[in-house]
Amino acid sequence: MSYLKIGKYYGENENNPTYQIKETLDSDYLDVSNVYHWFSLQELLGKDFLYCRTGALGHIVNNGGFAALSDIDKELASKYFCVSKTDRDTIHNDETQESNWFDFVVNSETCRLGRWNKAKSFASFRLSPTDSTDLAITTALLNEKYIKYGVETLSVDGSSGLYDWVNGTGDYSDGSGFSSKLYYTLELKNGIIDRLNGTI
Repeated sequence: MSYLKIGKYYGENENNPTYQIKETLDSDYLDVSNVYHWFSLQELLGKDFLYCRTGALGHIVNNGGFAALSDIDKELASKYFCVSKTDRDTIHNDETQESNWFDFVVNSETCRLGRWNKAKSFASFRLSPTDSTDLAITTALLNEKYIKYGVETLSVDGSSGLYDWVNGTGDYSDGSGFSSKLYYTLELKNGIIDRLNGTI
């Protein structure tokens, strides 16, 4: 199974970026992926908390699971809820886990707010004021559920969410979502999704 890796450049071209994130790293990039790097290099990688958590999850699943992690990786995987309660219990008591959960909820909400602001800005820049207002009003409840509670899709969350509306899935598979808008374009849809996924 393919998953994202962090590569650190060890070549001679000073113009190449120090780090790259790819499933298959370019030559002259050494795989330095681990849970610690996914979180400690977040700023240098230019990625948000949830993107890095997803990267850490991919690393864990594809490299032997919790048991194969170093002690520092086990600590961070537990702190950021990348592993099961059973695994977390070997590292933290319930009081610490509850405190970590509070931090996780706050970090996740902050991240989703940033992603929505990027998506909203991307769309409104390309739309007329009237269409931009329509988009804001149409998605008001969906983006609130996304930002505050992480509701994205019916298939994952049990309630249709912002991703469903944009992609035409879940309760919007009947064509009543974003594609029903006169200002819909594939470029606009893809740009919004890229920003909601944290890839841009």
